[in-house]
Order: sequence, then structure tokens, then C-alpha cells
Amino acid sequence: MAPYKMSVWKKAKVQLNYHVSVESMFYSVPYEYIQQNIDIRMTEKLIELYFNSMRIATHKRLHGKFGQYSTVRDHMPDNHKMYVDHTPESSIEWGETVGSSTVKVVQYLLDHYQNEKQALKSIMSLKSFGKKYSKEEIESACSTALSLASSPSVKSIQTILKNNKQKNATNQSNTESTSTQTHGFTRGASYFGGK
Repeated sequence: MAPYKMSVWKKAKVQLNYHVSVESMFYSVPYEYIQQNIDIRMTEKLIELYFNSMRIATHKRLHGKFGQYSTVRDHMPDNHKMYVDHTPESSIEWGETVGSSTVKVVQYLLDHYQNEKQALKSIMSLKSFGKKYSKEEIESACSTALSLASSPSVKSIQTILKNNKQKNATNQSNTESTSTQTHGFTRGASYFGGK
């Protein structure tokens, strides 16, 4: 028979960062519970978090220095997961899926920003171009940026992408208008009195 474990209950409100504070330590709950009041069951080794009598999270109890966080990845909103998963290594891996010029730009950004967070933020912006442009377009823009400047920037790549898109749209429009032009009427032999 397992020995009885003493527990203490308290209430708390889930913070905007989807964590609750328990004795100056922070434990995550699924982000859907932000701003909700929950019940907390504390034992010596465990923290259990309940909403309407249903357990929504369990954590090993943190000990030691105040202000530690216990965060379960599944509790995060998708945009937070993307940010947490965004590392220099994952950035280079992404660049490799696009092309060699993109990898050079990513590496340049990682090497030349004073702060890694700023570099990763710029690379995140570069990645976001994938919503509007194909990998081939991004690779081509990175290649152009590298040939034009010794220090490529995300802003310059964005400008190149926009200009290339406009140029392609203009070329396509010109091609379509040329192919649909009529070249006068073609009259048959009967018109000229032939049979």
C-alpha cells in the first residue's frame, strides 16, 4: 500500500504566457486556458493543474532558484512553437531545402548580427516569404542579392522578389496581348471572284 502523500490546494489565474505561478515557479497549461481560474494541487514532488475538476496538466515540482519555468511544448500556441523551434541549425537546414544562395544568406545573417536573436528574427522574415513566393523565386532573389551587395539584407531580398514578380507579370501580360492580336481579315478566293 502506497503511503499517503500530503497535498496543498490553491487557486490561480492562468497568465497571458499560459503559465501559472506556484510559489515563484511557473508551470504551463494548454494555452486555451489563458485568463481562466484554475485549481492547483501541490505535493512534494508534483504539481497538478485542474480546470472545472478536470486535470489539464501535470509537472514535476521545481525546486531551487526562484523563477524557473516548466513548459510543455504541446501547451504552446503554434506561433510560439515555431519561435522555440527556430535555431541557427534549423535555419541552415531550411536554407538547404531552398538552395545554396539561400544558405549563404542565412549564414551571412547568423555571422554578421551582433545578437543571435536579431539574426533569427531576420531569418524568420526570410522564411515568411515562402507564403507568397516559391523556393525557386527565393533562391533566385538570394542569388541576385549576393551578386549585387557584399552584405545582403532581408529588405533587399524582399525588394528583388517584388520586382521579379512585377517583371514576370508584365512579361506575361505582353506575351498574352501579342498572342491574342488579330492580323486583319483573311479573305478567301470567293471574295476576289475566285471559285
